[in-house]
Amino acid sequence: MVSGILSGMIQSLGLSQRTGGDPLNARYDFGRNWSELAARFEDEHLDRACEDLRRLVGHLKGKTFLDIGCGSGLHSAAALRLGAAQVRALDYDADCVETTRAVLSRFAPQAEWSVGRADILDKASLPTETFDVVYSWGVLHHTGDMWTAVGNAARLVGKGGRFGIAIYLKTPLCGLWAIEKRLYSSHRWLRPPVKALFISAYMLARMLRHRDPISFVRNYRTRRGMEFLADVDDWLGGFPYQSTSAKALEMAVENLGFHTRQRFNVKPGIGLFGTGCGEWCFERMD
Repeated sequence: MVSGILSGMIQSLGLSQRTGGDPLNARYDFGRNWSELAARFEDEHLDRACEDLRRLVGHLKGKTFLDIGCGSGLHSAAALRLGAAQVRALDYDADCVETTRAVLSRFAPQAEWSVGRADILDKASLPTETFDVVYSWGVLHHTGDMWTAVGNAARLVGKGGRFGIAIYLKTPLCGLWAIEKRLYSSHRWLRPPVKALFISAYMLARMLRHRDPISFVRNYRTRRGMEFLADVDDWLGGFPYQSTSAKALEMAVENLGFHTRQRFNVKPGIGLFGTGCGEWCFERMD
């Protein structure tokens, strides 16, 4: 019932999650956020990215690696550090493309890599070859047509290759977050007060659960490999926005000729402060 009410609100406000026919004027400017963060990357960020990447997709020694929605370029750099023979990084956002080039030039200047602009919804802009590992963490649900994006990305995985993705888990409050994200992305003047309100409420909730909010923020980089404020901005502004259940995603990808190799964090909460990403590694069977 809640989701039905929220869907009606979205339609009445003209805030459809799909952006077909829309020039994407509400698309969140991920590139600005990533470029500011990437300038502060240190080896500890890369080390954590290596751990996370290895945990999800396994070993990369000698493999070709495609990073769809490369963002800051940190995971492309991690793939090279883990021994990938070749990395190709793509992003819709021109700022992300430039940021990734800078990060790879800094952390992997002698490695074989390329960075370019592409739209996962536009097959003509995508590579014609396949890759041993296709990786897209927290990206495909921001395209405005998640299922088409998943299908297009899956087609770039070679025989026996792996497909590592992270997708937002569906909660009862996803419709409400879609409204917030559209407004946050469209109106820059809203960002500071909304961010302040979100952080205050989140920290208060941690205190009420007897969890130390100061230590949480201080140790955030160590645990997540990311900056807390950058993550908050990404969450509040991540539009377009879609989500799905683990069952629906696994069924869709398995129907494309894969089997589910492993999954992490696939049990959603109520979504009061948003929802985390479920993580999957699929392996192509055909």
